[in-house]
Amino acid sequence: MSLHVAILPEAEAELKKSACRDKVSALCVSCLCCALGGVTLYLTVRLFADAPEMMFQSDYWETDEVAAPLKRPEMLRPRPTVDDSSPDSALNLVLPDALSPVVLPSVDEPTEDARLGLSVNVGTGPGLEGIGFHPVRSTVIGDVFSTTEEIETASALEGTFYDLKQTVSGAETGMSPALCKKTLGEFVNKGWNAGVLARFYKAPTKLYASCFYLPICKAEEAPFAYGVQDRVKASQWVAVYRGKVVAPKSGRFRFVGLGDDALAVRFNGRTVFDYGWENLSSGQMTGGADKHAVRAALRDDRGKPREFFRYAGAGPDWNGNLDGLCSGDVFAVEAGKTYPVEVLVSEIPGGYFGFVLLIEDLDDAPKGRDATGSPIFQLFRTNFALPSTEELYERMNVPGDRRSHVPYDADSLIWRAVP
Repeated sequence: MSLHVAILPEAEAELKKSACRDKVSALCVSCLCCALGGVTLYLTVRLFADAPEMMFQSDYWETDEVAAPLKRPEMLRPRPTVDDSSPDSALNLVLPDALSPVVLPSVDEPTEDARLGLSVNVGTGPGLEGIGFHPVRSTVIGDVFSTTEEIETASALEGTFYDLKQTVSGAETGMSPALCKKTLGEFVNKGWNAGVLARFYKAPTKLYASCFYLPICKAEEAPFAYGVQDRVKASQWVAVYRGKVVAPKSGRFRFVGLGDDALAVRFNGRTVFDYGWENLSSGQMTGGADKHAVRAALRDDRGKPREFFRYAGAGPDWNGNLDGLCSGDVFAVEAGKTYPVEVLVSEIPGGYFGFVLLIEDLDDAPKGRDATGSPIFQLFRTNFALPSTEELYERMNVPGDRRSHVPYDADSLIWRAVP
């Protein structure tokens, strides 16, 4: 026997009604959710669209007022004043391509206590303005010695002054002319060793030379120039100048000059010139009217006799006692190459002194000649220095028979000095 189960008609009708109610409820809930979502979106848009702009506070407000100009600090460094009414302080610069001097506006000159040079055209105390040792004054003629702050721009050799009569502490050394010559000879023959002079008093001031051309003048000028005139007597002193120069051209050269009392030159590590009243290398006295035979016996490094050149304006002292200027040893250079150079000048007994250092280009003969027939050589210089003996003797009381003037070629090459 089988069992058959069937739903009653009433139950089936109730189930259908329940399913219909569920569908209607779901549809209503869906519609309600859509309506709520739309309202939410609407309110959100209205909220941000109608919200007032945010106001931010700032330290800056626009204003129509014009701000007062800022007050800048005043310069504390004084500026030099210009006085066009004083032509004496005008500076003359000779440019390489110019045919005449260019005059710049004059400026106030510093006091001697400042020890600062305004140009490389320097004088030498009471008499040697322009072609001597003075470290402060500036003039309108070529320079020989200038000051400490010129070294970077002046193209010059640095000089150190020694007094052989006293030690570093100021004690007497017992120096004599004979011992002075021996000491300087030792210095030269030992490779210009600064240690030989280290025990002697050294002037605190450095001077800088762009050429070595000083007619006969009083020996007191050198200590005065170095600022030690109150401590150093004008005898048995020596000044040594050192530096590097750039050869202006390739070729063979030799120095021509004299020193009263001594002038020596070391070029590229070799002493190529040594002549004056004293020949330091040999220890001989070569000056004096009775020393002609000694001078005639002098030889260069190749064994050839030295050549001598007298000049009409050199004066009886240099022409008679030294036979004029003397030639040095030949040396060769290459254009643009740098060479070390050292120059020594010295006065031994005191009184008068001077020196002249010229240079001969052996590959280009001098174009001019003096009244004596001697060639007019170039001035050995490291810038456009053009020293003038006329300017010197206008300011210094030197007897006419003691004066000297050696001509030189104004169109001389420039052996530019470099650090």
